[in-house]
Amino acid sequence: MEEVHEAEAAALPTGSQGTIRLLFLTAMFSALQDVGRRIDPLLREHGMFRSQQETPYERVPLHRYVALLESAAAKFDRPYLGLAMGSSFGLTELGPFYALLRASGTLRGALDYLALFQSRLQNQTLFESTIEDETTTYSYRIQDAKIWPRVQDAEFAIAGYVNLAKQLLSSKWSPVAVLFEHSVAGRQEQLVQHFRCPVRGNELANGLVLRNTDLDMPFASAIPSEDRKLRTILEWHLLDLLGPEATPSDSFVDLTRDVITRWLGRTHVDCASVAAELKLSERSLRRRLTEEGTSFRELLQDARKERAKTMLAKSGISLAVAAEQLGYSDTAAFSRAFKEWTGVSPGRFLKQDDQPG
Repeated sequence: MEEVHEAEAAALPTGSQGTIRLLFLTAMFSALQDVGRRIDPLLREHGMFRSQQETPYERVPLHRYVALLESAAAKFDRPYLGLAMGSSFGLTELGPFYALLRASGTLRGALDYLALFQSRLQNQTLFESTIEDETTTYSYRIQDAKIWPRVQDAEFAIAGYVNLAKQLLSSKWSPVAVLFEHSVAGRQEQLVQHFRCPVRGNELANGLVLRNTDLDMPFASAIPSEDRKLRTILEWHLLDLLGPEATPSDSFVDLTRDVITRWLGRTHVDCASVAAELKLSERSLRRRLTEEGTSFRELLQDARKERAKTMLAKSGISLAVAAEQLGYSDTAAFSRAFKEWTGVSPGRFLKQDDQPG
């Protein structure tokens, strides 16, 4: 039996700009220590400055941050920059979160706290856990499909979670499997060596498959009698430090689009289930969307279209995988829908995309 827990990380409406706290740039500076001041022009190009390290809780646009990591990896010939960042980003880099994660008592508790604070650290980002009999899968994905490529951010995030787990459990610990939404062709050997477990690419989201026994094993240093009081105090202070969570838009178009984006490829998406999620009847949701000038079908088709284009931009992904992740019964149904959206077949779209611009 499967149980799903979600962090409402995508708290801002889809049309709003995603942001991230600058504290995560610490890992990039650490991984690129040897390049010195040569990184400064690149920072300015992406609207950031070295001096911002002094304000770690300042927000910057998420798309600029992701683009900076990709540019730095290319400029300094560091194809595995994200892995290097994850290896250097640990408990101490999380500042006051260090004590909270230690006081959580278990790895599951620590990851649940990261989920709680996700939208305050990096919004418009999905962070969820799917619990099964023997394992739990933690998934991470930026919701904005236009932020692509994002290889370095994905590998930094997953490597960072693994590094935190090693510090909380044991340096010899390793996950059951690692998943990436980008292709791992040509990178798999290095990734397997780093994570010491099977690695799969072209998945719906980046993720970690973890043993439930590892997640629920108490930390050796835990102090049960003090943990609950300490956690409450730390949580209260951190919530106050980071400020209020962003609230959803009143627009039913934005709310519906957000649910569709989060669910697409993970579960069946229809108007009735989305309406139930928004605590409305199906008839009421359809009426609200009509009043705002659109329909559920249009929003679902738009989401599928954008996700399909993003997926086909991935190196090495097959039409069968794309069709499955978008909820189509076979590649023929997906190809017909894609041609309706774009006027060309998926194959022709890929050939056009390969043409030099």
